[in-house]
Amino acid sequence: MNMIKDIVYGTLDTKNQVLDLYLPGKDANEAADVLIYFHGGGLEHGDKSGGVNFEYLANAGMIVISANYRMYPEAKFPDFLEDAASVVNWAKENLSSYKKVNRTFVGGSSAGAYMTAMLAFDGKYLEKHGMKTTDIDGYIIDSAQMTTHFNVLRERGINTKRIMVDDAAPVYFLNENTEFPNALVVVSDNDMPCRLEQNLMFLKTAEMFGCPEGKLQYQLMEGYKHCRYTSSELFAEIILQYINTIN
Repeated sequence: MNMIKDIVYGTLDTKNQVLDLYLPGKDANEAADVLIYFHGGGLEHGDKSGGVNFEYLANAGMIVISANYRMYPEAKFPDFLEDAASVVNWAKENLSSYKKVNRTFVGGSSAGAYMTAMLAFDGKYLEKHGMKTTDIDGYIIDSAQMTTHFNVLRERGINTKRIMVDDAAPVYFLNENTEFPNALVVVSDNDMPCRLEQNLMFLKTAEMFGCPEGKLQYQLMEGYKHCRYTSSELFAEIILQYINTIN
């Protein structure tokens, strides 16, 4: 495995708009799947060095990008979503100079999962870079808030415990015209208050709007609290197994 740190992908904030690139050491001449991952932390803290076992995935043959992004209190909605789309665009435009790419997956945990779900279901962020949500081969959405994120509510002066659905909520974009991408929805049975229920509500809403069977897969992490499994080899294996199900 080879790691390249702090590659700048943006022009507005070169301190936070940076990413780490993990390259597999084996099969150097073969195309590899890429996973772009966004860390958690409530959109106000956290770092690209934490979270999923990126070394494990790279040693398994994947290219991994772990990215920082603008956060509160300096950032405002939707700065972090614009950054997430910019990371995907950076990968599209630059990864071939490091290694040949096969399929592309986008994922995140907690706040990073909220960002991932917004990219997956609100098409305008990727569209600015000439992409559709379905151009991504699959999304890994690990314990996302599927309603309007609590820190977006705080920015608006609204009680962070409120359950609201508007254009800052992934579930808002599910309707009769949704073109469903491939996605894995992960949540734990002892997650944050309402988080399990919100994810189940999201899946049921997708079903009501005719999501094709198999497009949205579901993984319940039994016996875990919120994202306490993300750095484990178990979760890395779940990611690899999911990717192997995507044609």
